[in-house]
Amino acid sequence: MRTALRIFGILVILFALLFGTMSIWRAQRDKDDLRESRMEIVEAEQSLSLLKEEAKNMTGESKTQMNQQIATAEEGLKKLPSESVYTTVQMLLGFLVVISLILGVFLFRPNLNFSRMLLVSSVVLLLAAYFASPNLERSEYSGLPSRTLALLTGIPVVIAAVFAFLIAKNKRAESLRSGR
Repeated sequence: MRTALRIFGILVILFALLFGTMSIWRAQRDKDDLRESRMEIVEAEQSLSLLKEEAKNMTGESKTQMNQQIATAEEGLKKLPSESVYTTVQMLLGFLVVISLILGVFLFRPNLNFSRMLLVSSVVLLLAAYFASPNLERSEYSGLPSRTLALLTGIPVVIAAVFAFLIAKNKRAESLRSGR
């Protein structure tokens, strides 16, 4: 059983490393895109303020439509994450990658207490990375949403932590049976 858990654990860790590095790269790319479009965002905010002034002078149905369009545009601008959100996500995903590397060691050197601690911390980091990731809808050609990438990074780390915990628990049960 230990050998099978170790083999699957290594495969899961490789999967976590692949998606972890891809997710970190993606967050950096999104942060760079946000930085590049900062001027366009400022121009859009200025245009919205001008449209608000024009809407004040309008009456009737055209004013209602203009106010609805302004509200929709303001909602879209408020949904845009800041660069610090992407930096936070990168750090959390980086911690998950480091934990997956550490779990690779504990698949072969079982330690029950440390494996339990890594399991709990990987679950906490998975949840933190998921909820910290921006929930932006992607277009047809832009790839997976950031939250999905956080799940694809974190779930394999949690699975590897479970494998390391099971190996350590099995090792401890064997040592208790043998009287060591």
